[in-house]
Amino acid sequence: MLGASTISLVLEVYRPERAGLLELLAGLRPDEWTRQTECPAYSVKGVATHVLGDDLSLLSRQRDGSVQGLALMAEEMPGADVRALLDGFNDRWVAAARFLSAPLLIELLRLSGEWTARYYESVDPDSAGEPVGLFGVARDTSSPFWQAIAREYLERWIHHSQIRRAVGMPSLADRGFLEPGVHVCAAIGRMVPGVPSGPEDSWRIGPITLGPAQQAADILTRAHTAAVVERLVEGPTGVVAAFAAAAGRT
Repeated sequence: MLGASTISLVLEVYRPERAGLLELLAGLRPDEWTRQTECPAYSVKGVATHVLGDDLSLLSRQRDGSVQGLALMAEEMPGADVRALLDGFNDRWVAAARFLSAPLLIELLRLSGEWTARYYESVDPDSAGEPVGLFGVARDTSSPFWQAIAREYLERWIHHSQIRRAVGMPSLADRGFLEPGVHVCAAIGRMVPGVPSGPEDSWRIGPITLGPAQQAADILTRAHTAAVVERLVEGPTGVVAAFAAAAGRT
């Protein structure tokens, strides 16, 4: 199971994942930057800008102890729930950063990716960090830091794959990226990851059979709606329905 003692599995792919994203973005044509993604309001450039905003936000609040962006949004949106605050924060950042050129955006992602990897490698994964709701932790408590590291990798893997799909490429399914993604998702569901020995074997999370690598990557990076996920995976009916609801794209 993924935890403080095994978070190195995730940390080891932070730099390779970012290097792959930078290579992808550097090779895009101007019209591909404007392609619509599965995030309804965001183009390819918008998703890449969102990733940069995530990096800057986590470095500011986690590394430097700055006031969280959601807390600042709450001052302007009293009574709003967390989802509304998060959407407002992300949308405002992406809209404000539209003036960034593609080359500058790529260079900033290069820098923020290195800063983030360096910081996460320096922290004690067992130390108390911000609450990570993805793991079922309440907002007024704290999470062990490895959960924040795991959440950020999952976020990057999903957005990287969304950009790839928008420009006609498959989800990021290389074993080096898929395996830590499966471990993170299994940890979120408190289940045991099933890592195949052969390239054509099925990947699993607890009793859920995801299928071969490309299908598993598609499912875990939210390429499908819940209804499609439920048809693709195998396992006990109730568990499959709950998994599909969590993994499906809204």
